[in-house]
Amino acid sequence: MKEVVYTEQVLLQFEESVTKLVEQRYFGDEDYAVDYMRDIFRYFALNLQNSVSVEAPEHFNRYSVDGKQLFYVRYRKNAHTTWYAFYEELEEVYSIVYLANNQLIGHLLDINL
Repeated sequence: MKEVVYTEQVLLQFEESVTKLVEQRYFGDEDYAVDYMRDIFRYFALNLQNSVSVEAPEHFNRYSVDGKQLFYVRYRKNAHTTWYAFYEELEEVYSIVYLANNQLIGHLLDINL
């Protein structure tokens, strides 16, 4: 069984997401926002290997660390929000290189994944 790891960029995204969730008043306090994001990270770490993976659109290949094709999996967090983990499959690990939710994906590509 391969290990799931997160790149430094994704860990920075975690911090930025927590700040945005509080600033945009999705959550009233930072602790709840941290718990929300931790749940997303935990979900992907535990379920990525058993999820249906799809080849990522070419746009996302710019996040590739090792120049490999990226894949993504979905996590429907609630009725309004789906999170996507974009990852590279390396020899020993699945390396998650980018996380985004459906609102961000829609703004980036004007498409539905």
